Amino acid sequence: MQRTIAFWALIVVLLFISVHAEQVPVGPPEALSSKTEHQHFQRLLQSSWDEIDFTDIDSHKAARSGLDQLVKDGSHMELRWAKMFEKAKTPECRAKIATHFGYFYNAIASEQSMPFSTAKFENKCPEPFYDWENLPPDMHVGHVQNRTYQPPRENATYIDDPKDLRFLYAILTHGEWHSTIRLIETLYEDGHVFVVHVDGKENSDETYKALQKYAATRDHVHVLGSSFRVRVNWGGFSMVNATLQILQYSFNVNGHCSRQRDPLVFDKVIHLASSSYPLATRSEIRQRIASFPLDANFLHVIMKPTRPSPDVWHYFVECDDSLHRIYRLNPLNNHTNGMELFTSSQWFIISREFAEYLARAEAGTFVHQYLDYIEHVVVADETFFGTVLRHTPFCLKHHNRNFLHLQFDRWESELPSNDRDPRKCMMLDPNHCGRSPTTLTADYADILELSDDLFARKFVEHISDFEGKSEEEVPEHNVKDIVDDWRKRRGTSKQGSNSSTTLSGQPQMTFEGHGVLLVARETLGIDGGDRQPVPLCLGLGETGNNLHLVPCFHDWVIPTLAPNWEFGAVIEAETIPHNRWEMQPCTSDGHLERLDSGEIEVTPGNYSITGPRCMLKMMEGIRAGRCFDGDSGNSQPGGEVQVFPCVHRWVQFLSVGDGRLAPKGSLFFTIPLHIVRQIHRMGHEQSPHMCLGVWGRGNKDEVDWKDESQAFSQERKENPVDGWKPLSEWEGEELFSTQCSNVGAVVEWIFVPFIVEDNLSADDGTDIDATTDADEVMFGPATTTEDTMNTAHETVIDDNGAAPERIGDEL
Repeated sequence: MQRTIAFWALIVVLLFISVHAEQVPVGPPEALSSKTEHQHFQRLLQSSWDEIDFTDIDSHKAARSGLDQLVKDGSHMELRWAKMFEKAKTPECRAKIATHFGYFYNAIASEQSMPFSTAKFENKCPEPFYDWENLPPDMHVGHVQNRTYQPPRENATYIDDPKDLRFLYAILTHGEWHSTIRLIETLYEDGHVFVVHVDGKENSDETYKALQKYAATRDHVHVLGSSFRVRVNWGGFSMVNATLQILQYSFNVNGHCSRQRDPLVFDKVIHLASSSYPLATRSEIRQRIASFPLDANFLHVIMKPTRPSPDVWHYFVECDDSLHRIYRLNPLNNHTNGMELFTSSQWFIISREFAEYLARAEAGTFVHQYLDYIEHVVVADETFFGTVLRHTPFCLKHHNRNFLHLQFDRWESELPSNDRDPRKCMMLDPNHCGRSPTTLTADYADILELSDDLFARKFVEHISDFEGKSEEEVPEHNVKDIVDDWRKRRGTSKQGSNSSTTLSGQPQMTFEGHGVLLVARETLGIDGGDRQPVPLCLGLGETGNNLHLVPCFHDWVIPTLAPNWEFGAVIEAETIPHNRWEMQPCTSDGHLERLDSGEIEVTPGNYSITGPRCMLKMMEGIRAGRCFDGDSGNSQPGGEVQVFPCVHRWVQFLSVGDGRLAPKGSLFFTIPLHIVRQIHRMGHEQSPHMCLGVWGRGNKDEVDWKDESQAFSQERKENPVDGWKPLSEWEGEELFSTQCSNVGAVVEWIFVPFIVEDNLSADDGTDIDATTDADEVMFGPATTTEDTMNTAHETVIDDNGAAPERIGDEL
């Protein structure tokens, strides 16, 4: 008996150590003075036993005395329990927290494994897991990440007529009943059904009543009943549960009773939030999805398995509308558990078969077992659907794209502590936080136009959603109205048209010939200055992705150039390959026109004060197909610029200055309003527009905020008192983004088309007149294509294997 009690006392001590180990900073031995790491650990965790007299008492009393000491007022154990109970409001929630903490307590006491540490899963996906750091010689990361599923029509089941494709739109909403109705009205076609889950919290009751009333007169709209409403919390499993409730309703399982006893009729499930909105017309949505097999599952998954450190992977329970961290959770991995975790989007377009598999979650299936684990994972919605897909036979029908445009905001930890949302910073480390999608406003409209996605999120519906914000923070236009406008114009323009058209319905306009050189205006001496010996262009350096100011032509070409060559066109073979650019696609709001002088005339649009924004794509060399990128998403706007795979982020869209927002002929990108606001809250100034320029020539060069002792990598050049050194002294130097008011640094450009001349020999010794006349050249919107991050070239194929015209429809 005495030995047993002593054993239990020891177990409690071990529990105490395990519970508080997460509070101990552990470093290399040299960082712990003369003590070893273990000695340092013991010193921090030891309790005082001097006040307890263990003399002449039996083991039972000794154990009780030890336990009392461990849980006395102010002890680590008491503080840990108090922390776990901090957000709990009800006795039921505190009992739930205590129950789950008890699993770990009892695992130590009974010398059993911690929860899920020995769990075994059966992976039924025949495809291997790839180690991105050790790929086979014939593979690279792009082969793994850009997984496609679009086999020949004879090898899979395709729907014959896209008009016959039936969708079930699964919609999650909480307080935006007007947004939900607008979304349904915009997407509805005969044959589609909508199943809506309204958050179970009391502040969503008005939305629930409004949508019930709306659905009562529409057979195609279903709103889940009160007993199936889930109280959804940021980062909680409740988000997954709400989606599963919709799927279970659709198949009439687990007590759900739809209006008809049979499951709902549909071919595909499209999962959206009410804050989503379509970028494509209804016809385009059907045709895009019908260009893939009926059993295709469109879900964006990071194909590199997620293997978090045990120090940061925690076990949570959800109650009282909050998540409560209990203790460390064993991260599953293939070696120990027979499976891997995958990060993915919760928004998807999936087959009826996969939807039913998720809804039924039958005993013995992977999803049935995995639900036990994922219920305790923070941000479970980003680890559930992709992980299930990649461990079932449905993985073979996976197309790794969900056709949803999503821009994420900055991490919550990048904000000042007082501005952080505590729901997103629930880990032990207060700087280990999550983030949410960016609210898309009018300044994002043209980016959405060229995204080549079917949907986007997240949107707000009314100006009232901006209540409490300053006047400059409220958009002049509702971005949904803008999207409706160009989507309607696009649909109307395509009716009966056999030609390739743009998003706005206008013909594609680009430079005559193949592309364009961007020539630094100052090096041409156009404004009365001296024409410099070597005209400089926007291009790449000899290595790497960063942009430089480089010679426009091969050395042998420069002596042969005719006067005013920049007013016409040049021959492609005379130019250096990494200077050749394609300036498209461009957005449709406004107009760009190249004048005889090589300058661009800008006409602002109805909602875009900058005029059209364009992507600038490298045409030749090993970086061909990559786009200009401001490289500003992870730190601050203002820094080195580069070429990067075309992913349609805001840093990849350039405008041409007309003297209002930026110097005439300059290239600049616009920083979204929410980022400007965040930077201001951090105590820094930020211009909403950043121009392409050189370092060390202007009067407002940026300093890195994270290390203000470090400036740009290039040395600053000393300019004369009465002006600037010639731009030719920056030949070969890297370009960077700077404030458009940084006089002297901002480079102004002349746009010169290049053409192909047959049978041209680059070294034939003859003088070449490179002033071939160029017709008037316009910039305009261009038909969007798959960007370089997506390997699938998606087309609409008819029964004869041809690509028919795409018929627009009304909104």
